[in-house]
Amino acid sequence: MDILVSLLGFLLTIGILVAFHEYGHFWVARRLGVRVLTYSLGFGRAIFSTRRGAESIEYRVGMLPLGGYVRMLDEREGEVDPAERHRAFNRQSIPVRVAVVAAGPAANIILALFFWWLMFMIGTQGLLPKVGDLEAESRLASAGVEQGDVIRAVDGRPVATLSDLRLSLLNGAIDQRRVVLSMQGEGGSRQVTLDLRDLDPLGGEIGQQPTDILQRVGFAPWRAPAEAEIAEVQPGSPAAAAGLSAGDRILGLDGRRYQNPWALIEAIGARAGKSTELIVAGNTGERRVDITPRPTAVDGETVGRIGVALASRPLDPEAAKAMFLMERAGPIEAMGLAVERSWEMTTLTIEVFARLLTGEASLANLSGPVAIAEYAGKSLLLGLSTFLGFMALVSLSLAILNLLPIPMLDGGHLLLYAIEAIKGSPVGQAIEEGFARLGVALLAVLMVVVFYNDIARLMH
Repeated sequence: MDILVSLLGFLLTIGILVAFHEYGHFWVARRLGVRVLTYSLGFGRAIFSTRRGAESIEYRVGMLPLGGYVRMLDEREGEVDPAERHRAFNRQSIPVRVAVVAAGPAANIILALFFWWLMFMIGTQGLLPKVGDLEAESRLASAGVEQGDVIRAVDGRPVATLSDLRLSLLNGAIDQRRVVLSMQGEGGSRQVTLDLRDLDPLGGEIGQQPTDILQRVGFAPWRAPAEAEIAEVQPGSPAAAAGLSAGDRILGLDGRRYQNPWALIEAIGARAGKSTELIVAGNTGERRVDITPRPTAVDGETVGRIGVALASRPLDPEAAKAMFLMERAGPIEAMGLAVERSWEMTTLTIEVFARLLTGEASLANLSGPVAIAEYAGKSLLLGLSTFLGFMALVSLSLAILNLLPIPMLDGGHLLLYAIEAIKGSPVGQAIEEGFARLGVALLAVLMVVVFYNDIARLMH
């Protein structure tokens, strides 16, 4: 089921973004008098093809859904009727060619703004940036942050959700600087300085998942006190043998009580093969139950499992609800938020790309179709608002990637036009063909790296 959802999310994401990107080229080319021959979604053999309009433009869908193209009349690709030469792409002025090529990335930027605008109007749900368990040696604890603090701002900029906090800390770590955290705690409001100068958020080995910046500084979300309620008992499991049943609540083990079901699960996991006394509450009150968690291999490690499915039952439902925020904006405010989000992500993405090109950032930060499919599926399951935000981010990244001065990409073509404008004549055909071959080689290496990263992360 997860694979089907990921596939659906991937096809929706790539299909919509590529279609809009290519339509940007298509629309501007036709408006400026360039004859369009083909509008294609995907590459390779056509699984669907039709011709429409007075000029019999071919609309097609290729078997390989990793991009698309708009084919225009061009004398470099074959003979052109003399009566149609004025409509050939290669005969157009530099401003016209620039407009046609830049229209694809521009379309993706507009689409990203539109998706973020819809997202903010529909409403975004986030987790309150309230600090949970802190390890004494973590950066946050060393800076003076305490459990229960709610981080309200970073360097004076408000943060409402955990996503806002992650983005602000990531920017600070990339810039290698100290940031000022404004917090609300039991003792009132206060500020502390968090040192991010020696963090390298863009490092890592190829094939490894980059560590989340929140984990790097030691942030763990606060969880409302809760009990671990048994939702299901597996037949033949240690829990079934011990007489546990659905509805029982596991309060603790070996004399220690827990109000964090996840910490309780970790404690049970650490008792693989060892006799353990559970504190259990049921219809007849509390009782003690002897049980031996069964050793089970999970991700290459042996952990203890008792064979139950646990549900978290908050002791204070209102406190649990207060951790989740839903923010909605009107059309005008939502557009302002969309522009702000687009600018933030543009500057961050450009900086990451720049560091990748200079070698300051690891290629481990690159993801490919498999990762996009995985995240598309997850965001689709989380709801329309989350999926719109995901598509907006990918659309913006696609625009920026295409504007890089790399052969075969839109930015590579724009670079050639800039050279032509400076020297007063087109670059030679041999240079242009060599430039294209270089682009194919670079893109091939890039695809190998991103597929390796995707597959290596799945293996882990």
